[in-house]
Amino acid sequence: MRRILLFAIIALIGIPVWAVKRTTYTYAQRDTCALQMDVYMPDDTLRSHPCVFFLFGGGFKSGERNTPSAVAYMETLAEQGIVGVAIDYRLGLKGVETTNLLQLARLMENAVNMGVEDAFSAINYVLQQAEELKINPQQIVLSGSSAGAIISLQCDYYMQNKHTLSQTLPKDFRLGGVVSFAGAIAAFDGKVRYKQQPSPTFFLHGTKDELVKYNKLMVFGKGMFGSNALAKQFEKNQWPYQFIRFKNFGHEIAVIGYKEHVPEVLDFIERFVVRGEQKQVDMLWTELGIEKPLMDIDPAGLYGKTDVQLSVSPEVLERIR
Repeated sequence: MRRILLFAIIALIGIPVWAVKRTTYTYAQRDTCALQMDVYMPDDTLRSHPCVFFLFGGGFKSGERNTPSAVAYMETLAEQGIVGVAIDYRLGLKGVETTNLLQLARLMENAVNMGVEDAFSAINYVLQQAEELKINPQQIVLSGSSAGAIISLQCDYYMQNKHTLSQTLPKDFRLGGVVSFAGAIAAFDGKVRYKQQPSPTFFLHGTKDELVKYNKLMVFGKGMFGSNALAKQFEKNQWPYQFIRFKNFGHEIAVIGYKEHVPEVLDFIERFVVRGEQKQVDMLWTELGIEKPLMDIDPAGLYGKTDVQLSVSPEVLERIR
């Protein structure tokens, strides 16, 4: 039962455990496009493994499942005995150019729901192929970066609230956990209300994130509830969660999280998903010299007519891309 914790220690010193096999599948046909997933399998003799999905970021307007950093994340998990699944999802804000916040809020609702619908389809596909893919259906974890983290958290939120979109999943299915790299829940009625206990969740978020708010953002009665706002509910209700608060970091944690903190992800999976611990672990991560975010993206300009420009050093750029 403690194998993943051992693998986390091994990962820290950079020793691979198993070779990795990657296979691409088409999991759904939607809106005339084929949605694909890359499945990263450990080359071992075990018949059952935890499974971690990865949903890329990009503001619902761009992004790919197979960027170098995403591939490295999936390969590292697979080397440690976990099946990695990186998926496509439809980009509901692709090509959108607007500074009208009301219009953007309406478009965002549609984009989030499109992503959730695709994620549920991907989960269903994996469940149907669980034996072939050597996956334990009780240990499926959704992880995502930025927009992908929003989708991951939203999936679990919809499942616990019996949302219409979640009814495509088997009635007895429950996620083993959620890992959110700078994510939030979109509450289109303005409040987050869990009707059932959420899955164990690992939040990683910069305390000065202005793109996906660390706390929450309300626009015309619609809300985006970030990690800090959600963790308060988890703490109050004694729901299991882990939180790394990155002091003075901004939205760069959306990438730094899964590039530099895989050992912590492995530890979360071992303790909360495999062993089922019902704990609350909350920590503040401080890094010498970090007094302000490494990158600063203007939320209002992200969907404007001008490209977002980042002015950062090559060292910082390497960490966040």
